[in-house]
Formats: sequence, C-alpha cells, structure tokens
Amino acid sequence: MDHNSIRKLSLLLALTVCTGFAWSQKTMPGTDKITSADLETYVSFLASPSMSGRSNGEKELDITVNYLASQARLLGLKPANGSSYFQPYSLMKKSIDQERSVINVLTPGRDSIGFREPVYQLFPTGASDFEIEGEVIFAGYGIKADDYKYDDLAGINPEGKILLVMNRSPLSEDGSEYRFEGSAWSSMMGIQPKMTYLMFSKARAVIIVSDPKSGFSSLEQQYPGIAGELQSLKYLKGSKPVIIDMPAMPRILFVHRNIADELLRGTGYTLDNLQKKIDSELKPNSFLIPGKRVRITEASRTDEIIVNNVAAWIEGSDPVLKKEIVVFSGHADHVGETGGTVYPGADDNASGCAALLEIAQAFQSLGKKPLRSLLFLWVTGEEIGLFGSQSYVDNPLFPLENTVADLNMDMIGRVKGVADTTGDTPMTGKNGLFVITGNQSRELVDIAKEVDLRTPLDLDYSLSGRNHPLQLFSRSDHYNFVKKDIPVLFFSTGLHTDYHKPEDTPDKLDYEKMELVTRTIYEIGYTVANRRNRIVVDNPFSKW
Repeated sequence: MDHNSIRKLSLLLALTVCTGFAWSQKTMPGTDKITSADLETYVSFLASPSMSGRSNGEKELDITVNYLASQARLLGLKPANGSSYFQPYSLMKKSIDQERSVINVLTPGRDSIGFREPVYQLFPTGASDFEIEGEVIFAGYGIKADDYKYDDLAGINPEGKILLVMNRSPLSEDGSEYRFEGSAWSSMMGIQPKMTYLMFSKARAVIIVSDPKSGFSSLEQQYPGIAGELQSLKYLKGSKPVIIDMPAMPRILFVHRNIADELLRGTGYTLDNLQKKIDSELKPNSFLIPGKRVRITEASRTDEIIVNNVAAWIEGSDPVLKKEIVVFSGHADHVGETGGTVYPGADDNASGCAALLEIAQAFQSLGKKPLRSLLFLWVTGEEIGLFGSQSYVDNPLFPLENTVADLNMDMIGRVKGVADTTGDTPMTGKNGLFVITGNQSRELVDIAKEVDLRTPLDLDYSLSGRNHPLQLFSRSDHYNFVKKDIPVLFFSTGLHTDYHKPEDTPDKLDYEKMELVTRTIYEIGYTVANRRNRIVVDNPFSKW
C-alpha cells in the first residue's frame, strides 16, 4: 500500500470513529458519463489551429462560444439568459493606431526616415497619444548589476534623452548562456527589471530592441504572447481602464531592430558588434549617438467589442432548494495568435471548458436531479482581466444571494514530468490536483476532503491563501465570486513551461488523469448541491 493510500485510510478510520461517516467505494451516480475520450474530443476542437487561440474580440472566440452553446443545447441544458445561452457584455479596446504611429530617425542634412513597424508600449500608460523627440544614447542592455560592478548608465547623462537598449543581459559567444549567471534564469534578464531601473533615469523615452544573438528582429517574433497582450488595452465598458499615469516617467517602448540599425548607421558600430563587445568585456559601452535624433509619434484608437459568456443551467428537484444555485465555471478565451503563431491554449483553458461539458452531461444523466439548481458558466475575458466573470457578478442571471458556491476549473490537464521539462514550477503528478481556496467556508473545504477519501486523486491545498507568492487565488474567475462573499474552490493541475506558449497543445494533456479530475469536481459539486443545509460562509471576503 502506497503512502497516499495509507493516509486516506487513516483519515477514513478517523472519520468513521469520530463522526460516523459512512464511506463507500461506489462512485456517485452519473460519474461514468465522464470519459477521457469525450474530454479529448472537446479539447481537440477548442484548441485546434483553426481556432487561432480564441482571443477576445476575434471571430474564433465567437466560434468557440457558439460551439459551447450548441453542446449545451445538445445535452439538454436550459439557456440561462431567458431563451438565450449567451450573456453579452461590452469591452472597450484602446490600441495603438499603427497606421498613424511612426518613428522618425532624424539626421542633419538628410530627409527623415520613417518607420511604421508595430510599436508596443510597455510603460507607463499603455496605448496613448504623444509625440517625443530627443537625442539618442545607446545604453547597452539597460541594466545595473551591483554584484558584477556593471551599470549601463554609468558615465552617461540620460536626462532628457531617448535610450536605445537591447533585450536580455550579457551572453556567451554562442548565446546559449548568460555571462553573469549561467544557464539559470534570473530576474535580471527580464523586461521588468529594465523598466524598474530605467523609469527613474529621467530619460524621455526608452526604446527596447531584440538583441542580435536572439535571432529575432522584433517583439512579435521573440515574445509573441507578450506582443499580443501589449497590442491593446481592454476594459469593461462603463469602467475606467487600469493605467499608471506618471508624466515624469519615460515612455518605454519595444520597437523593430531596423530602427536601431538606422540609428547606428555611420557610427562605425553595428548592434551586432556592440553586443559582442559588451558580452566579451562585461563592460558597458554606452555612448551618445552623434548627429541623430528620434521623433516618436504614437496615436491611439478606441473601439467597442461585444463579447459573450455562455450560461446554461439545470433546475433543481427540491421545490425550495432549487432557488439556490451551485456554479461551475471555466474560461473559454485564450491569448490568440501573433505574427502567424497560434497559442492553442489546450490546458489553458480548453481543459476546463471540456470538463464543464462532461460535468453537465453527468448531472443530466441522473434520473432525479440534485436538490439545488446548477449553473454552467463558460466566461470570456479572463486573459485580459477576468472581465467575463466580473460582468456576470455585476449582472447575475441568478441572484447572488442564492448562489451557494463557485467551483472553478482552469488548467486541469497536465502532469509533471510528462511533456513538461520544468522542475520547479508548481505542477501535480499523476494523481495530484491543486485545490486553491481562501478558506471562506470550512464546510466547503471539508466536503472536498471527504470526496478526496474516495478518489484516487490526492488533493493538494498548498497553493491556497491570499499571501501565497504566486497569487493563484486571485488569478482566475472564481475571484470575482469571492469578492461577492460566495465561497469558492479553484481546481488546477498547476503551471508548466508551456503556459501561454504555442506548445500548449492537445497532445500534451493527460486525458486519463483529466477524467479523474473532472469526476472529482463533479462529486464535490454533487455533494454541495444535495446537502439539506446550505454551506456556511464563516470567513467572508467582506470581513478580510
């Protein structure tokens, strides 16, 4: 008998002796309707290349929600919004107008050279309207590493200037390792440390380019997922966009390397040989580029986008308790396609969408429906701010005061060590499942622990809580229910190296494990829906 089995047997004996809890290996009715084959079929469609990553505001997400609505109809679920399965809401999309935005390189005695390649603003305001002109300083990697006595701004005065910097940090000759810290990842190598350091430089702007050793010429090639997220700022209509307005701080932009090549033309340097010089000497080679100025003109536009949640329900069987609702949720959107590269989002979150369909089918198969009603909610807008779930709780289809719990599924299909090379991200093994909770209701957690006793899965609560460094408790759609004092359980198999990458494909999912995960969530929901007494919320968000 393995350790997990011994643990569960011990807990079982304790419950039996202390509480009279009756345990049976017999699964709950309907469980057999949840199959790995069905799950794979759903995921394969939702994460197929033709779905182009299900980005908010794109036609492929419209196809997705129509597919989910059609499946809900085929299962015999009732439409939750009157006669419609859709709950529409409006997003405002503020984006850089690339046709009206231009970067001009100005050289005395020559016509200006304008570049209209895509511009991505990282800081401080997102897409906005401005014009900035100034002299240009090449500032290496734009980093400061005190432990290595390295500072790209040492000996130069960036005030009022425009800084030209490369992405990443000093590299080995072949570009395979970082000179300061070897192959290990360091925060120094990312974009955020550059921003943190350079935004207090008093420069007017910072333009970042992909370094030559990367093999890329633009942000959309090097970091397509990031590029896609930076193309626009989306926010709910009627709300204000979350922006940082600090006029004294420099604009920080990612631009095409063609601009760097033109700025360095005539200096005797290229970006390639400057990078090689810095990397070999491990000394900054920052300098004012003589006779060159840059004028950055950025224009923005704002458009309204209609996006839909999908909502379907099963009416409860008890004349009184059917007024209460148990919600099962998962997000249908993903990060889309950038530069011809598709981000399929098989685990994130075609897996959760598929599980919702299977759980709904299991409940529909029951001769007698649960005492309480069930809402199956496929939300959108998760990847850009949890907007679909926010729209739902602001405009609920069923009264929030009658909503008993939300069981949310996001990334439930992966196994550590299988098609996954990471050794340190929080991933579960073959029989593991993270349950993330804010402990709003001890009774809800106890129900999950009771179900854990009769499932092969080992439920892991180690990522729970408001203070966990990964902050997963606030990073998916359940959190909007939390803020309305509705208790939640968030289910996930954890993060992995394919998160928000093109490699998050259907073949990477473990469908046998996913079947176990889906059955476990179903059994927890079945128990919540059939309790005579509503679960008690003893630690509501409003009192935190």
